[in-house]
Amino acid sequence: MLQKWLFGMGGVVLMFTMLFLFLGNSASEDTLLAKNIMEKVNSGTTVVSLNKLTDFDWEKAQIFGPYTTKDAIEETMDIQFKGSISGLDVREDIFLLVFAKEGHAIKTAVLYRNIGDYSTKNGMLTPDNDLLSIK
Repeated sequence: MLQKWLFGMGGVVLMFTMLFLFLGNSASEDTLLAKNIMEKVNSGTTVVSLNKLTDFDWEKAQIFGPYTTKDAIEETMDIQFKGSISGLDVREDIFLLVFAKEGHAIKTAVLYRNIGDYSTKNGMLTPDNDLLSIK
């Protein structure tokens, strides 16, 4: 009886560990950040400082255009990406802003193209180089 109980508990612990590893380090979508960026663009801003809009620590960020795959995001940023890319790989109406820390994507923001096209002037965004351009 004790042996069955220990085996069952071991299975439960293993399942929770696997679930944590799968869901831990998963990038979450930050809809408030996306809304704030798009509001600034709608007001005529053509350059947005990400540091002024983020309330979390990040090491690097990059903006990805339509039809970008998860593999391309991982390769470009040299990170592991777990989470949703919001259909970016099959949609032409959005850009995806991806923030990373310690080799993992931590946040994303979906930005709509009907407002403008997003880019960076100096490659990968960092807290010291945080300007997102909109045309």
